[in-house]
Amino acid sequence: MSRISEKVAYLDGLMEGLEIEDAKQKKLFNAIIDALDSIAEELSDHDDAIEELNDSIDEIYDDMDDYDEILYGEDEDDEDEDVDDDDDFFEVVCPNCGETIYFDEDMLDNPDGLICPNCNEPIEINIPDKKDEE
Repeated sequence: MSRISEKVAYLDGLMEGLEIEDAKQKKLFNAIIDALDSIAEELSDHDDAIEELNDSIDEIYDDMDDYDEILYGEDEDDEDEDVDDDDDFFEVVCPNCGETIYFDEDMLDNPDGLICPNCNEPIEINIPDKKDEE
């Protein structure tokens, strides 16, 4: 029983304990308690539906993780790797501000050169070709 249902039951018992003799007042209080009881039932039904939806969403996320692993050969642990472990990024310390920044290969082809996102100063770096490394 939810807290709201318990409170409605308490109000119902309280009303019965008051022994209201006026029929009109008793009818009004009974109608209010019935309405509150209906609201409590609806809220309980909504809570159950929300819990079912959350469970379904969790299952969908688990399935998506499985599909990612199948399709891309990666799991959640792979997503947590540091940027410098990825071969597509280059770690550079800006000579102007000393901040460590990362550039990908596409940024190297920028005609304006590399710009530090921290101090907005140009950065010149020499990156050996992959052919030279082999």
